[in-house]
Amino acid sequence: MPSSIKLALCGKMRSGKDTVAGYLVEHYDFVPFAFGDGIKRVCLELFPEQFANGKKPRALLQGVGQAMRAFDPDVWVNRTLREIRQLTYSPSFDVLISDLRQPSEYARLRSEGFVIIRVNASEAIRRQRMINAGDTFTDADLDHETEQHVDTFAVDYELDNNGSVLDLYEQIDVMMREIIRKEAV
Repeated sequence: MPSSIKLALCGKMRSGKDTVAGYLVEHYDFVPFAFGDGIKRVCLELFPEQFANGKKPRALLQGVGQAMRAFDPDVWVNRTLREIRQLTYSPSFDVLISDLRQPSEYARLRSEGFVIIRVNASEAIRRQRMINAGDTFTDADLDHETEQHVDTFAVDYELDNNGSVLDLYEQIDVMMREIIRKEAV
């Protein structure tokens, strides 16, 4: 895979993965990818009304994602890695996958040399973020199979997102200095 640094973010819903990803894209020029992009495309095409008013229908996205995994556990991993490999606009670019959740995704990304980063936030903070964002969710969504594995992964770095966004950015900068230093060796 033609890249210099390969990062993957894991964390429970609304832990701040997208905030971390946005910062890495803006300040470190990472090219973002997500396993969920393919799931979202399928759902948007078949169920556009579920996304009305900017809503994020978690149960639908989780259900479609898991249903396709029943046919091939690596369906979304394979799709995303194919997309990364097909990029030809740069001989070398830094890759960021923003939504690592499944054990099969974890194993594959480890084998591909990705640095794994977990973003942590308390359940109370995550719930409030869901409410503030207008997410459609139930308590069952918080315990969905796709949320069960992220705390079990052995990760290279952990970011605490229970404070301010500036605190989070500072942690990212410290982490990136270390990653860049290790890559230079």
